[in-house]
Amino acid sequence: MKFTVDLVAKSTARLGSLSEFARIPEAVLETPLLLLHTRGAAVPHLSYDLLQMVTNEQQVLQMPLVTLVDHAKNVKAFGKGIAEFAGLKEYLNYVVVQDSGTATPEGYHEKSSISLWTRGGRKLVDAQMYISCMEALKPDFFQAMVDGDTTSSSSFKRVKKSVDATVKFTGICAELKKKSEVIKDTPMLACITGGYNIKERLRCIAEMKEFGVAGFVIEGFHTNGESATNLSWEDMEPVLIETLGSLPENLPRVFHGPVTPVLLIKLISKGIDVFDATFPWLVAERGGALVFPNSLSQGDTTVTETLPSVKKVTLDVQDEKKEKQGNKEELVVVDRVYELDVKDKMYFSDTKPLLEGCSCYSCRKYSRSYVHHLLSTSELQGPILLMMHNLYHYINFFKSIRSAIREDQLEALLEKIEHFVSSRRN
Repeated sequence: MKFTVDLVAKSTARLGSLSEFARIPEAVLETPLLLLHTRGAAVPHLSYDLLQMVTNEQQVLQMPLVTLVDHAKNVKAFGKGIAEFAGLKEYLNYVVVQDSGTATPEGYHEKSSISLWTRGGRKLVDAQMYISCMEALKPDFFQAMVDGDTTSSSSFKRVKKSVDATVKFTGICAELKKKSEVIKDTPMLACITGGYNIKERLRCIAEMKEFGVAGFVIEGFHTNGESATNLSWEDMEPVLIETLGSLPENLPRVFHGPVTPVLLIKLISKGIDVFDATFPWLVAERGGALVFPNSLSQGDTTVTETLPSVKKVTLDVQDEKKEKQGNKEELVVVDRVYELDVKDKMYFSDTKPLLEGCSCYSCRKYSRSYVHHLLSTSELQGPILLMMHNLYHYINFFKSIRSAIREDQLEALLEKIEHFVSSRRN
């Protein structure tokens, strides 16, 4: 895998490309890049045919090991890797450790292993097992094993432990990878942890540079799921600037998690190259349709509909400690300013599309009232139509971002979205 930086804007946003993949050598992917999030090797709610209706362009599928580890033996027996096993061989695939769209319980990693929270419960995975899974899945590139479940409230002891463990895991993975006949040439991305402690992040970077990795994943700012939508830019920015300033410029930087569109543009402006599509999926899961302006050319973006109420939702986590405490629910505030709550009764007879001017399949064929009906009656087609719209909207958002960087208009795109957000709140 080769990464090329073609342009660096005044803001330090980078325009580049990923190419020279061993399995699909003709693939060239522009960055900033959006990874299509999957669960169990499939984009949520979308069959292969429906995904083709959203986009027929070359894409990279983000495949969380936590949703695949129980099937690794079957994939290994199949012998041709997860892409062909899932019937998606024309798509590149990138295997990651955790599902960045689902909250990861904190504090369950051990000295020589990490915890994966599968449908069957907690599973401990050490470096040997992790590399064995990579050999079975045969990804086009993969994330090194990581202990990254830290937040702004994590103690120094916990942050230091995450760096020590991550460096140790990466070193073992690098050695096992070299000895493997199956994945010795497969690119591996190292993880930069350290929470919100600049010194620990710089220590992590210094340790990682000796492993000869193909890129870096910026971990440790959140614990996945809705926690990523509530990140504070003021807290992150100084840590991120120091972190990115110490990384090699010729390697890609990846940030996982469902960050909001405003935060995403700010991360891009500092030099992050790759993100995932967990945000549009989470919005679809709660019955929302994305309506924020996804390009500078989009016309009037005034939304007159009522802003969905800011509410608390239960985090989708499995936590042994909570089970012992009587299975208490953990709640997080979800800000829905970027979306319409199509479950709201106000859309009962609304004949407009989900987003006027959108050319996705859902908006061309169906009305808000019909999608509202599907959601109200728990029909399977409801989440399908929302996912098709949200993913289409977000893919075009990334095209607009790349165009804005090329034309030095990224700040203007950010201002347009921020104006939309403030107008909705008011």
